[in-house]
Amino acid sequence: MRLLPFALVSLLLTTPAQAETLTIDRLVASPSLSGAAPRGVHFSPDGRMVAYLERAESDASRRDLWAYDLATGKAVMLLDSAEFAAAPESEAERARRERQRIAETGVTEYVWDQQGKAVLVPKSGDIWLKPLDGPVRRMTSTEAPETDPKFSPDGRRIAYVRDGNLYVMDVASGVEKPITRDGGGTVRNGEAEFVAQEEMGRQTGYWWSRDGSHIAFARIDERAVPLVNRYDYGPDGVMVVPQRYPFAGGANVAVRLLVAAVEGDSAPVEIDLGTEPDIYLARVAWKPDGGLAVQRMSRDQKRLDLLFADATTGRTQVALSETAATWVDLHDDLRFLKDGRFIWSSEASGYRHLYLHDADGKRLYPLTRGEWPVDDLAGLDEEAGFILFNGFREGPTERHVYRARLDGSDAAAPERISREEGWHGAVVAEKGGAWLDNFSSATQPPQLSLRAADGALRHWLQENRLDKDHPYFPYLADHIAPQFGTLKAEDGTDLHWAMLKPKGVDAAQKAPAILYTYGGPTAQVVKKQWGGRTQLFLQALAQSGYVVFMVDNRGTPARGKAFLDKIHNAFGTVENDDQAAGAAYLKRLDFVDGERIGIYGHSYGGYNTLMALIRHPEMFAAGVSAAPVTDWHLYDTHYTERFIGKPDGAGGIYERADATKLAARLTRPLLLIHGMADDNVFLDNSVRMAAALQHERKLFDMMFYPGERHGFYDPDLAAHYLLQAKDFFDRTLKGGR
Repeated sequence: MRLLPFALVSLLLTTPAQAETLTIDRLVASPSLSGAAPRGVHFSPDGRMVAYLERAESDASRRDLWAYDLATGKAVMLLDSAEFAAAPESEAERARRERQRIAETGVTEYVWDQQGKAVLVPKSGDIWLKPLDGPVRRMTSTEAPETDPKFSPDGRRIAYVRDGNLYVMDVASGVEKPITRDGGGTVRNGEAEFVAQEEMGRQTGYWWSRDGSHIAFARIDERAVPLVNRYDYGPDGVMVVPQRYPFAGGANVAVRLLVAAVEGDSAPVEIDLGTEPDIYLARVAWKPDGGLAVQRMSRDQKRLDLLFADATTGRTQVALSETAATWVDLHDDLRFLKDGRFIWSSEASGYRHLYLHDADGKRLYPLTRGEWPVDDLAGLDEEAGFILFNGFREGPTERHVYRARLDGSDAAAPERISREEGWHGAVVAEKGGAWLDNFSSATQPPQLSLRAADGALRHWLQENRLDKDHPYFPYLADHIAPQFGTLKAEDGTDLHWAMLKPKGVDAAQKAPAILYTYGGPTAQVVKKQWGGRTQLFLQALAQSGYVVFMVDNRGTPARGKAFLDKIHNAFGTVENDDQAAGAAYLKRLDFVDGERIGIYGHSYGGYNTLMALIRHPEMFAAGVSAAPVTDWHLYDTHYTERFIGKPDGAGGIYERADATKLAARLTRPLLLIHGMADDNVFLDNSVRMAAALQHERKLFDMMFYPGERHGFYDPDLAAHYLLQAKDFFDRTLKGGR
């Protein structure tokens, strides 16, 4: 007998006798069906407070800034997003929000001062300072927008970027000083270029020194990057947006790293990044000794060097290098101990693990090891002699928090300190040893709690219980809990799957099925995690009679490097082969109608859908492809070249992976969806696919959305998107029923 998880038992005991119908209109309405779901959770540097962004009760599309006092157990709103509701976003803010996949507006980001007394918030093109004990103060009021504000370590200054230049301001006087003056046009100082933000996980282009006397900053020159006119089709007309976009195989920005003194007018010192100009500046951090730690990645991404730099002379030396035959993944796991030793993560064993190195870069010993990967290093408590990290020791469908000793004595068996089955993420205080557990499961919306060192509960910051006051409570009686399992790929590899099986479905009344897919090398879909709007849409599909199925194909993360590397130079093959294996598994189930299986995905999932329909028409009856890349020549350098190299590489990989070249092979009904202002996967992708299908006289459905970018954030348009997708499947899989 299979025991039910505690959260589901509680859910069943508290459900209403009769549920309301879960509609798509309700999915996008307020309050959010996920309830309180804090985002952007950070301890204050002194460990006394926790700040977080919470959905506005009256409008789930906005976030307010809250702070929770750990001593008193009380939460207070620091900034009400309604104060900014009437002020339009700048284009820079909108683009930055898109790069960070932030769906909501209002307060979208903030940063603490090191004293834990105030936060900075960029909003409506300006910067606002909110002391914990005083009113909000507007720090800038300029026509051009400021972005990426940060306090100096002593809290006396703030820095920010405007019009390609880096500035500092004295907080007390409001006096502003430019650190750079040569920005503008194609030259940008202190900014992270497009691929750094979109693909490398680096959202900033400058870094305060530990004593606040200097700032290291990137100087990028975009002149060689193609300037394209992106046509932002909106409901009120067309806006031409010039955008520098680094297409695969083309030029990237030219990048330099400099260090400037905050006081005085001395010339910046340039850091030596080597003789090869075509590199990626991946990460920058200040060392305890006043030097810099710089991560330099080769253009082909098969080599990552950690450089130690002298900030006064610019001279560098290679402390260590990571290499791979396929690609090296970036990480944020570099942590320095007080004596100069440091923690670093590596996939050299085949799985990402944490290692301690001496001050010169020599590896001393592993802090973790085994045939499972670490996800990321969450925190370091040097005094207690422990690290906390998130990882997958229990398997790829659950993420847990673990504690390991700095002496490496328990590397093979770190202590798991998260409790419940599901998806945990630790947020660790810089001081005091406390940590926050950001948790959800397939049956429990996000919760936020303060935990003791051993994982015991201390306080709830957001319990978010599924009781009668929860927004999802009226729908609990009809909630379908997912089942999990594995199936075999054609090479015998185990693939993890999840399924929502409608109630009452059996062999006598076979149901149609929909595979939901992503399938790309940067994300999973089979997780014991509350998935927000997407998961609730799949829930609504299941409640309307569809068996909903997900399978993580070869080439997805959390399984180790060998599993992930299956997708290297193989776009458009192995991932949809495994989706076809998922469809074959469904066909063997006596309660599934094997002739009525659809497939749906967004972004890489949209591409995977197209290729599955084209390459495996015998398995799928219809598909919805949303925001797909269709021709990889149209996508960016860092992502595309990491996995399939440059277009001039041998083997014709780009040609084989081009969905537009295979349009003649489409024989199944297709709905093509795209946002008409998408600045990540350009609309050109779907336009080219449409043209190729029309040239082949292939009939298909198409729905383009004015003003929408890669993520569909407008509630009305998001609802229409989901309604359109469901209607398409109802027509093609249910015959209009």
